[in-house]
Amino acid sequence: MFRKLALLLIVIAVVVPAIAIRAQSSDVSGKIVVWGWTAAIRDTLEAAGVLSAFNEAYPNVEVEIVYYPPADVYTNLPLALTAGEGACDVCLVEDSHLSEFVHLGGLADLTEWVTPYLPITNAYRWPNAELDGRYYGMPWDSGPVVMYYRRDVLDMAGLPSDPEAVSEMVATWDGYLDMCRTIKEETGFYCFAHNKANNYGRLYEMILWQQGLGYYDRETGEITVNSPENVATLELLGKFWEEDLVTDNLEWTDAWYAEFAALPEEGGTPVATLIEASWMDVFLKSWIAPGTEGLWGVAYMPAVKEGQVRASNDGGSAFVIPEQSQNKEAAWAFIQFAVGTEESQIAMFRQSGFVPALETTYDDPAFAEPDPFFAGQQTKLIYADVVHKIPDGTVYGPNYSMMNGAVSVAIQSYASGQMSAQEALDLAAEEIAANLE
Repeated sequence: MFRKLALLLIVIAVVVPAIAIRAQSSDVSGKIVVWGWTAAIRDTLEAAGVLSAFNEAYPNVEVEIVYYPPADVYTNLPLALTAGEGACDVCLVEDSHLSEFVHLGGLADLTEWVTPYLPITNAYRWPNAELDGRYYGMPWDSGPVVMYYRRDVLDMAGLPSDPEAVSEMVATWDGYLDMCRTIKEETGFYCFAHNKANNYGRLYEMILWQQGLGYYDRETGEITVNSPENVATLELLGKFWEEDLVTDNLEWTDAWYAEFAALPEEGGTPVATLIEASWMDVFLKSWIAPGTEGLWGVAYMPAVKEGQVRASNDGGSAFVIPEQSQNKEAAWAFIQFAVGTEESQIAMFRQSGFVPALETTYDDPAFAEPDPFFAGQQTKLIYADVVHKIPDGTVYGPNYSMMNGAVSVAIQSYASGQMSAQEALDLAAEEIAANLE
């Protein structure tokens, strides 16, 4: 362990200054077109001053930003990669889709450029950017999963609301289930939202990931969606449905938002918790739960079994360069400046709270700042601790969209009582196998 830590420190000491020097080079020129969505590019990268700083450092590079919603990126990018024309020079891609594009082909090999970052970036981020030992993406932010909770609801239920005590109370999913029962009995409020009819498996995938599970075996390619561990995970979630501890509201709908912003003293019925990635931090405080400053806390997510990992991932994003780009050097200069330097990553972290995949940022004072929205809790220290512990899961991958679709139908069938978890996931495995033939 000591040797590994010493090696990491040597790498950081030797490699990072070299990276910083390269990032200051102004010998690069040309025009690049960048595709990405507004929350990441306009509201974070540009708002944090990173684009203007890049323009100063690289005065001979012209940057044109084209804003696309993620869905449009996932339509336009594969079409352009397949056609061999029409792509941008730099594209932002969510990790859930990265491996699909890597396996589709048409992305530039970034191996030589990203190699210095391999030992100083979250290790679990690289498998989805890699194919046959070569790397085709550069990670930006990661998605460490925690448990957000309402302090006022736990107080009403007679439960401890201090973050450390709450983390201990929900040390396992069984402990979380007990806490949810108490909240329902004492307040009448539900514990979290978990829709049945349109469930698309987001929470289910987080629990798989924290166990190092997923939909396939990375080494053999074997489909694992109906493994005993996957079935047990779905049955674990089923307990919350069976005991009527969750609402039926679907994520990212008005009814879902209203549960987070509700105030009991005004007759509202808030949900008590939300297990989600750290990027939810800025969404809660900015537009989902206005008027609730000081009422929230952050705890570690439950482990499936006592002593197991209390860390998972949801989301994360990376930059790629299409092979057809005529200005790859300028494209890489932009990517490296934006997400490969500590200064830019910390500036964007302060702007939007997106946790950098670049691990050399984690000792920055920004991570220790108390947050008034969370009653002065140093929430970002938990995010940095969790992101180090995320195991390598096989939820995302070259066939993620298809596999997620089949598993979502299985979850909905199980939730509605049409079939058992085993039967539903067996059917999903058959569908996936047929699609892969």
